[in-house]
Amino acid sequence: MNYYNLRDSREYIAVEALTDAINSMGWNPERFAIAVSTQHRTLQQELMKSFVATIRVMASDDYGFDDRNRGSHEAAVKMVESGILDEIYLPFI
Repeated sequence: MNYYNLRDSREYIAVEALTDAINSMGWNPERFAIAVSTQHRTLQQELMKSFVATIRVMASDDYGFDDRNRGSHEAAVKMVESGILDEIYLPFI
């Protein structure tokens, strides 16, 4: 998918909304996690699939990173290399 098609997608719009919310001093990752747990169970499953896919992208060799997100890249690489993501089954139910 090229960049221009991506910008028109629901996923890109959702990421923009999420990163806009995160870009504030009051963002609380734990409260976000608890809020996720209040959503419909199928949607929680789809969100987890999105997290796993994000980890795989962030671990890839062509993922652009610098000192600001090096920790995220290195953590993602460790998760992928551990093989744990290969053991995860997240069906749409």
